[in-house]
Amino acid sequence: MSLPAAEMRQHTPRDLHAYGRRYGLDYRVPGLSPRTEAPVVRGVVREFTPHPGMQLVASDVEVLHRYESYSRAASPMSIIVMLEGQAEVALENECPLTLTAGMALSLRLEADRGLAAFQPAGQRLRALTLSLDDACLARLGMSAPSPAASHLRAWQLPEPLRQGLEQALTAPLPGQAQRLLLGGLSLQLLAHGGRVDDPTPSPAPTLAPQEHQRLERVRDTLRHDPAGEHRLEALAELAAMSPASLRRKFRAAYGRSVFDYLRECRLSLAHDYLRQGHSVQQAAHFCGYRHASNFATAFRRRFGHAPSSLYRTG
Repeated sequence: MSLPAAEMRQHTPRDLHAYGRRYGLDYRVPGLSPRTEAPVVRGVVREFTPHPGMQLVASDVEVLHRYESYSRAASPMSIIVMLEGQAEVALENECPLTLTAGMALSLRLEADRGLAAFQPAGQRLRALTLSLDDACLARLGMSAPSPAASHLRAWQLPEPLRQGLEQALTAPLPGQAQRLLLGGLSLQLLAHGGRVDDPTPSPAPTLAPQEHQRLERVRDTLRHDPAGEHRLEALAELAAMSPASLRRKFRAAYGRSVFDYLRECRLSLAHDYLRQGHSVQQAAHFCGYRHASNFATAFRRRFGHAPSSLYRTG
């Protein structure tokens, strides 16, 4: 599905910095100067106020450059919903979690222990963020316990609720009707995800700090050298684990296999090369594919269009 051209807007690092001041976020775009006018994302960001003290921000953007965000303000209650795309999120000193389409994240944040989020390039990202202030939580009888430590909980979005959110954001409804519909859906989100400290297990595993550090070494190796010929045995040696343990713990920690993650890194890199004007054959070679036909198949499966179309319009 393409973005609505009439509403699309390009957002530069300067724009992200302005949003950050407003929402208490620090944005970083590796490889781009904060003063550059090059776009980081292109698309639509809309704001709604379903109820007093409740804010809903809906984003529908194409991510052109990988970017990162770090919260620096306290948040008594927020729910992030991923409708399309993916992002990695983590509290400080905790194992990161991959948030994919159909997942939601309930969180409460202290000012000194915020949330880091990493959005890879080459994807359409459709997400919602519902935020409530203390007064709204008090009216709903949902005041956070004291002391309110930073906490997050990932959960699966029920399909009827996902469909309702999709309809509310895309249907051509009058302003008041849309506000009422979003207000009801926001309350449903709270009914499902309002308990941040719910004992329901999170997809993020419990790992010893040393294990997490060793897994991060593997992930950093793949991310920084996606074109390399990586073998499971060598990666397992880097992690000081057996190959079977690396397979199991990497998937548990990051929500995908070692080589699924490597493929994602390669295709994201190829996406950047194509946008820079390189040919399909060059992009395939630079990101580690020996055969352009295999690369084209993987690229189409990941992004929904042929790499040649991006090269022609890049």
